[in-house]
Amino acid sequence: MTHETSARQLSIIVLLTAALFACKALKKEQTEATASAAASAPSAPSDVTFTRAVPKPGSKIAGERTTTMKFTMDGKVFRETTNLDATLDVRASDDFRITKAALDVKDLNTVKQEGDGQEKRSVSPLAGSRYVITRSDDGKLSGLDSAGNKVPAAQLKLIKDEFASVFEKDQTAAFLPDRPLKPGERLSPASDALLKMLEIKDDGKTLIDGIEFTLTSATPERASFDVALTLTQNIVAGMRLRAKLKGKIDIRPEGTWLMGVDLKGPLELLDRAGNQKGTGDLAVTAEQTYN
Repeated sequence: MTHETSARQLSIIVLLTAALFACKALKKEQTEATASAAASAPSAPSDVTFTRAVPKPGSKIAGERTTTMKFTMDGKVFRETTNLDATLDVRASDDFRITKAALDVKDLNTVKQEGDGQEKRSVSPLAGSRYVITRSDDGKLSGLDSAGNKVPAAQLKLIKDEFASVFEKDQTAAFLPDRPLKPGERLSPASDALLKMLEIKDDGKTLIDGIEFTLTSATPERASFDVALTLTQNIVAGMRLRAKLKGKIDIRPEGTWLMGVDLKGPLELLDRAGNQKGTGDLAVTAEQTYN
């Protein structure tokens, strides 16, 4: 397996703390000071209830995502960064999913570097373009470009590969119980539920295990989870990529929509026998806003 092939195939995919102060002195002044401090101390985090909803027509969703990977194999360093910046104007939706939307792909590019070689930047043909995508009753997607012309099959395939999940039932709530969650509660989602939430294709080649979600803070606008997981992916010629990621995932309680992802950690490249062939780091960050 060449370095070039390896690099190509390896392209992928917060508890609030409050302080309580006590005073044992009997002086009036100290008692008053203690009462004042208690009154001004932050209140304990409250429970949070997640309610499911589909974005309504007129909703605008803006999203940015960056995936960065760096690893060393056979003494050579490989780097790769993928960036996505896109917005979605919802035109139609039903009880389960968005069925029609204007998709504006502002940027979609990948930058690669092998060793001390020159960086190579590739830009997706979708970048800089706007489309109107419609999902039919049978689940098929069709599209029109900014001029109102039918999107060619080759270009439609690129749209499906990157954005098909936008028009499927949102799986962010798949692992959440139908009851209020308390700060400090720990959840262990199944691999397939997390694959769906993170929009990773469940093709049998990727497994997420050792999953731990701990609710750390919540407001009506944003609930934050500390997250730990191990991602394993079969790549090429029996090789496997294994990354132990930690960080934070934020979800909007109203609607149960994914708002932010910030995961990073070490990765290993393993051969069929489990021998380590390379090491590095993987980081995934994303942010979505809803209006």
